[in-house]
Amino acid sequence: MLIQTIRTEICSGPMKILLIEHDPAYRAFLQAVLNRPAYKVETATTGWTGIASALHARYDLLLLGAELPDLNGFELVQRLRQEGDITPVLMLSALTSAADKARGLYAGADDYMERPGEPDELLARIYALNRRRTGGLHAPTVISVANLELNVAEKVAYRANKRIRLTAREFQLLSFLVENAGRVVTKTQILEKVWDCSKDVKTNKVEVYINFLRKKIDHGFDQKLIQTAMGVGYLLSTSL
Repeated sequence: MLIQTIRTEICSGPMKILLIEHDPAYRAFLQAVLNRPAYKVETATTGWTGIASALHARYDLLLLGAELPDLNGFELVQRLRQEGDITPVLMLSALTSAADKARGLYAGADDYMERPGEPDELLARIYALNRRRTGGLHAPTVISVANLELNVAEKVAYRANKRIRLTAREFQLLSFLVENAGRVVTKTQILEKVWDCSKDVKTNKVEVYINFLRKKIDHGFDQKLIQTAMGVGYLLSTSL
């Protein structure tokens, strides 16, 4: 049964970190510090590739060098926040004045540290940010259906480990379908839950948003998850 494939997970694997740093020597230093089972590190060497990677896949932390050749770290984190990305960011910079630190934090960084920094301090700051992200010792709840993952705490979705860009309304709709996976929900139920109303709203609005979700969730996959129950409504199911 489908309901058996839906689970609440406590993440127990290594912390996934995206390191965005252009200087080879400093990048190697950071990789050496983070070379331990608790961390899985991927790298980007420019600002634009860093943004693309951060928005494309799921990371637990972005370790960001502020001095990048194409897009400085302040602009990078600001662009990520404008895109709705809430991944914790630890910015590493040679700019150490109070004004520079304030600039980084106002841009959207969660922490700001002088580079190169002491390894023990860096690890402690990473630990603190991860503890804050997970709400203590426990990680956010992730609901999975097949290879679709919905992180309710962070309000982001992934399919086959690739991030799906959703509007707030699309996320609400997908959440409702996931919560009722394997069960048919009517258009009226969707309107009541997602739009908080059932009157004076045309049901074709539901059809439009279901179509939006299908393009984002199912396009390019052989296994279609969002299905139509003719004359009744919709359901999220792995059965064709």
